[in-house]
This record gives sequence, C-alpha cells and structure tokens, in this order.
Amino acid sequence: MKGGRSQNIEARASGQQVEAGYTRRLLYDIRRNQCQVSLNASGGRMLFLFDIDGTLLRGMPPAHRMAICDAAEQVYGVAVEPKRLGKTAGMTDYAIARRMLLDTGVSADALESGLPAFFSAAADAYERHVPDDLRPYLTPHAITSLDWLNGHQAVLGLVTGNIERVAWRKLTAAHLNGYFSFGAFGDEAELRDELPPRAIARAEQIAARHFAPHEVFVVGDTPADIACGVASHVRTIAVATGPEHSLEDLYACQPTYVFTDLGGLLDAPLFGQSGTSNRAI
Repeated sequence: MKGGRSQNIEARASGQQVEAGYTRRLLYDIRRNQCQVSLNASGGRMLFLFDIDGTLLRGMPPAHRMAICDAAEQVYGVAVEPKRLGKTAGMTDYAIARRMLLDTGVSADALESGLPAFFSAAADAYERHVPDDLRPYLTPHAITSLDWLNGHQAVLGLVTGNIERVAWRKLTAAHLNGYFSFGAFGDEAELRDELPPRAIARAEQIAARHFAPHEVFVVGDTPADIACGVASHVRTIAVATGPEHSLEDLYACQPTYVFTDLGGLLDAPLFGQSGTSNRAI
C-alpha cells in the first residue's frame, strides 16, 4: 500500500469512529423511543434475534458484495472482484473485510486503522447499489412468522453479520424495518459469538426487563448462527433457507429447533402452546 494512502486512512480513522458511535447511539435512541410504549405494554414475553441474509431474505442481487469491493478500493486502494470474496454465509462483514484485505496484501495495522472509514464507505456504496424493493427476495413465510411472533408479544431483534447501516437499509427495502428496533451488527465485532450478548443487553434496556437464557432464541440459516447462540447459552432456531446449508447440515448442529423455513415457527411450542416435538422438521 502506498504511504500517502495509509496516512490518509489513519488520519480519518478516529473521526470515523466517533461519528459511527454517535450515529449508532442516535439510531438506538430514536428506535427505542418508537417502540418503548408497546414493549412496556406487552412485557416482552420472549426474545427472538434474527439473522438477515438467508434467514429473512435470500437470492438478492449482489449489491452487498459490490459495496464491500467498492469500499476496499476507495479506502485501501485495492481492487477486488465480488466473486473473489468467496463463501461468506455466517460471517460478519468485519471478518469478510479482514480476510479479503489481508489476502490482497493490506497490512494488519493499516487494515484496522481504516475499518471505520471502510464500513462507512461500504454503507454509502450499498445505498447506491441496492434495489428499491427487496420484497421479491423474502424467504417463505417471513412476514407471516414475524406477524405471528408480534401477536404473541415477542420482542424482535437482530443478530446479523451486516454492517449496521447496510442492515437497516436492506430491511427498509424489504419492508421489514418496522418489525425491528435494535440488534447487534457485523461492524461491531469480527466474531459472531460476540454479537448475541450485545443484542440481549440492548433488548433488556429497551424492554426494561431481564431475559433469561431460556427466553431467548437466535434464528439463522448457518451453523455459525447456531454456534453463536450456543456460545451465549440461549436457544436456537435453524432454517434451511440459506444458500449453503441443507436441513441435514443444520440438524447435525443440534439447534433447539430446525425447520425448512420460518413457517415452522407457527407450529412449534415456543410459548408453551401445544405443538410437535422439540425439533420440528
């Protein structure tokens, strides 16, 4: 990497970190105010933390990959084709960026110092690339299951590998943003295992109550989703709607429940109602 670009990355990093932290707090303050009344009224009986890609949405155009590659060139001066990102299911954008940039010869120090600018540039690029309407890419029964959970007074949040601004933009384009008010995101930690505790803490702040481990579900389409829930000692729901992992693959990871799609939630005894076995397929 050229010295001038490296110095430029470092010069912008601290300011980008302050701006990103302020933006995140502002978003949570706004979303908390919007949902505080309804959560307090319902008491928030159970907490469900959803992955996005492969779980709520699938088969989308490559806007997200294009945005990551655009940001790599803008911030680090390296050209990467979207197809070179390889398999990314279950990874955080932080981890994807690290793997991609180290493979192209960016030093570890330069990589870390440039990440705030990289995440911001990727979110800006995603705004340019994302289609206006992502509803055609909803997974089967996504809306039905979210409505059903709302009807049971569940608290809904996110545990996603997406950069936070990308996640909210993606959900807005899919008309899903109204179901969620908080989460933990892929620009906050490289390891997915670190995300559920952040999301749970935010849920407890918003709902003004504690969630015991048996009251929390992580919902996702990859072994990494299941593993991050297990690492936090909470329950897990796997859905075989992603591009890489079959029902059998997910079943082998021993989630609390595994379904072909989100429609399985409607028949499972998640709230103590009668239902099938604890691993419905």
